Amino acid sequence: MPEFMDPTTDFGFKKLFGDEANADLTISFLNDLLELNPPLVELSFANLEQLPETPEQRIGVYDLLCRDGNGNEYLVEMQKGRITNLEDRMVYYSTFLITGQARKGRQRANYEYQPTLETTHVSEAAEVAYGKSTAPVIAANWNYKLKNVYCIAIVGYPAPGNTITTNHNSIRNDRPPHEPFYDKLKFVTVDLAAFDPRKPEYSLDRHLNRWLYFLKYAPSLDEVPAIFKNDRIMQKAFWIAAVANFTEKERLQYEHNLKRLRDAYAIWETYHEEGRTKGLEEGRTKGLEEGRIEGKIEGKIETLLLLFSQQLGPIPAEIEASLHTLKDPEQIQAILTQFMQIKDWEELRKLLSATPK
Repeated sequence: MPEFMDPTTDFGFKKLFGDEANADLTISFLNDLLELNPPLVELSFANLEQLPETPEQRIGVYDLLCRDGNGNEYLVEMQKGRITNLEDRMVYYSTFLITGQARKGRQRANYEYQPTLETTHVSEAAEVAYGKSTAPVIAANWNYKLKNVYCIAIVGYPAPGNTITTNHNSIRNDRPPHEPFYDKLKFVTVDLAAFDPRKPEYSLDRHLNRWLYFLKYAPSLDEVPAIFKNDRIMQKAFWIAAVANFTEKERLQYEHNLKRLRDAYAIWETYHEEGRTKGLEEGRTKGLEEGRIEGKIEGKIETLLLLFSQQLGPIPAEIEASLHTLKDPEQIQAILTQFMQIKDWEELRKLLSATPK
């Protein structure tokens, strides 16, 4: 096993940046990346599952979510493999943080039928008829003032056409002079594939570049590079990443995490290649593109089977058969992005039954 863990794995990233004991690392990384003024000096870590207003709404799950002393929020996603609609996903997750800032008032009964916004007396018979639950209401005197929200995506694969490591985006007018319309919601992407320490602009004299070097190259190093020797923060990062310092439980968790990633990647690559080969072979009769699509679909289904078997155990035969009936790549991708929220086979059955074949 390498000297240092891969910090871009789910286990590695959360061990480094998601632990209260390592808040100084998280503060350092965010300060370097965002160049905040004034800089962060304290952070608190939030529950990674932001519960929505109703059970019907989907739960947002993040790799890292924290708040500073002023209530500003920082959401960080680490994407080891390629994912479609990354920008849409970032915007979608940001909505949970924005709506969660609404000032809450007292609890009130929440009914299936609400004729007015005012709190009214409802008889016991009405409560039985409509069903009653409690939910917070937005305080009447809230003026909609929001805190800053930063959505950060770190990707370990090359973005098409991208030649820079970091992109910072806010909501601006689409016509000159392109002044900011809203500057409290900011999206930042970090493309590790574009980071090349051989280029002058990525000199390790800049502390952000040290973080990017660590994230990209730590698992391939045998020792801490000399340039990091007097850097207390980076020394601590390497110490945490040292596999020799893991407990037995941490070592097993990390090895399991690595195995899941390698298995999923191997299956994906195999079926991608088979899909391309199948497309070439069937190109004369049914078209190159159709063959590629079929192979891509099978690859995604096999990835789903692997992930669900590792998360829930042996796959029931009827669920495996149902998955193999799916033909739409977007439907399969939708299930793939939700697999972490599926806690048992019954939830998956319901999801599959609601998915058009």
